[in-house]
Formats: sequence, C-alpha cells, structure tokens
Amino acid sequence: MSFRLLPKLLLPACVISLMACNEYYTPPSTSLPMTQGPSGAPQDNPHARPTVRFPARVAVARIEKSGDSFHLVSGANEEDPAHAAKAASLPGVRAFVPLNRVALTGSVKSYRELDREALKMGADILAVYRYDTDVAVNDAFEPLTLATLGFAPTIKHETSSVVTLIVRDARTGYVYGVLEERADRGGVTTGMTLYGSERNAKKFTRKQAMDRLMERLPGFWNGILAKGR
Repeated sequence: MSFRLLPKLLLPACVISLMACNEYYTPPSTSLPMTQGPSGAPQDNPHARPTVRFPARVAVARIEKSGDSFHLVSGANEEDPAHAAKAASLPGVRAFVPLNRVALTGSVKSYRELDREALKMGADILAVYRYDTDVAVNDAFEPLTLATLGFAPTIKHETSSVVTLIVRDARTGYVYGVLEERADRGGVTTGMTLYGSERNAKKFTRKQAMDRLMERLPGFWNGILAKGR
C-alpha cells in the first residue's frame, strides 16, 4: 500500500524513484559530457583532443543540479580528508586547487564555463563530481500507521546514492573519463522518525559511494595518464 502524507502526522513527502548507474569507462575521442541532465548537455566541440602534459594542476569542483542548470557547492562538511590526500598522491598530479565559486555568478549552464574558471586558476585539468540521491518510501500497513498516529514501525524506505566524477581537459573540454559508484541502504522506521532516518541514510550512502569511487580512482587515473602528452 503506498504511503500518503497525513497533515496531522506532519510526515515529510518523498519522491519515489529508482536510480540506475553505469560502470566507469573511458569514452572515445569526444568532449561530449557523459552524465545525464542539464549539467551534462552535449555543448562541447566533438573534435576536441587532449592537450595536458603531466604532471598537471587539477581544479576540483562539486556541482549540484539547480533547475535547468547547476551550481557549485562547497561540500566541505561532507568530504573525508583522507579522500583528498589519496587524490593528491596520484602520480602526475602537481597540485589540487578548489574551484573558486565566488568567480561564478548564479547558475552555470555548461561545463565549459567551469573549464574557463579552472584555466584562470592555472589548472590544466578540471575534475567535476556530483551526488544524485533518490529515496523510495512505502507504508507497509497504513491502517496501523493511522491508528498509532505514526508511532508504529510500518514505513519502509530505500535510499540510493550515486557519485559521478568527470575529468576534463580545461583547455579543450575533452573528456578523459567518467567514473561512477553507487551505494544503497534500506530500513524500517516510524512515521514520526522518517525524516531523520532518510537524512542518515542519505549521508551513509553518499559516503559509501565515494569510498568505493576512491578505491577505483588509481586505476581510473592510470587510464587518464595514458592519454597525456
């Protein structure tokens, strides 16, 4: 039985959807972004080629969908310092620099805007990552939920998070590669504690997805080095 929001219970509404993600791959000689949505719209030159000579400076940006565009987010509170240290130790990396969000006004329509900002900071490569999280909620026994005013553990929830990393040539927009990882978590909770359960599941799945991505990063990066000059 599907879960329906009851005003007197003051339960949060949830969008029900399931996410699927692909394994990482190194795309062919094209600069078309490989991720879904407005931030991955094919706006680049399909004839772009890699130009980077290693060691290289890498500008890092976290983005988040915002309507028909996207914007930069700090993400400092969510990220694990060990991940940054591991990335900085990759061969061929001269330095990692955070992309200056102050340099951009409002929303961003394409990756090429981020490429230009990376160049201003002296970076050769732009590494962009994003999280996409979906939550599915179902009330297993709605009459009991009504009878107990949301205190019975009848609400099933499933959370899926995908982290996507795209590595680009800041000069030409050429895509060196795309890496994705996914994590899932489900549970049973009460209507009164659903919001907290969803929030914890979102935090857990995002961290687990990033942990998995970082485990595969060295092999992924070796493929990028092979395309360097």
